[in-house]
Amino acid sequence: MGAVSFTVLLLGDPVSRSLSPAMQNAAFEALGMEWRYVIREVGRAYLARAIADLRSDSRILGANVTIPHKESVIPLLDELDPLAARIGAVNTISRRGSMLKGWNTDVDGFQRALVGASLTPALSNISLPRSRGRAGVGAPGYRRVAIIGAGGAARAVAAALRPASEVWVIARNLEQAKRLCGDLEIERGGPIAMERMQATIESAELVVNATPADLPPASWLRPGQRLFDLRSRRSADGRAMLLHQGAASFEIWTGRSAPIETMRAALERAAEEVHA
Repeated sequence: MGAVSFTVLLLGDPVSRSLSPAMQNAAFEALGMEWRYVIREVGRAYLARAIADLRSDSRILGANVTIPHKESVIPLLDELDPLAARIGAVNTISRRGSMLKGWNTDVDGFQRALVGASLTPALSNISLPRSRGRAGVGAPGYRRVAIIGAGGAARAVAAALRPASEVWVIARNLEQAKRLCGDLEIERGGPIAMERMQATIESAELVVNATPADLPPASWLRPGQRLFDLRSRRSADGRAMLLHQGAASFEIWTGRSAPIETMRAALERAAEEVHA
């Protein structure tokens, strides 16, 4: 790759251990693009400044947004894709001139990861539009789903699962879980306090960990129950979701088809180095 002409940022706290730079930079290099994906650790108090920097620097063509900013970044943007607006969470920002638009590619990433892991065979013939996702496809075969967490990633997962599945959202902050369920109009399922987590998980067929913690304890899971852990450094499912949401983001920023196999290989190499 020659001199870097354009930059895409990853905004979050913490982001220093993210696998995304290896994946995205491999994609730029594969297509001969003089772009670079750069992490920028941004605390809550500095998010507005980071977005102002993005807006004012024409060399920065977009960003990914991760914990803890997926919801709080929304008021700082000029426009939202309808799916991001509905979910109430943004993980991708694109720019046109000084105008910034928010997108959510986590729905697309989660749905494609489900298909790739053969969790939902009935989805295998559905063509999901890249970069836009489609909320509410659901997870056929999983009637009861427990999501641990109520942040931006949990919102995307819940949107992908409802209305086909009964969705229970478990969170330390019960008010946050209530807002998630209300915003997404979850009628089958609802918010659950942490003290009821074990009982809720025991009755679920699919359990999704959308937190940075080791949840649920392995002893709580029964044979035949499926755990989908969103953490890309800890699980193959999480890396599959990261891959597909990253490919969708790439296509939003560049307008070009993502070199998915190149990105997959780079992501797996980065993950192997972490565990070496």
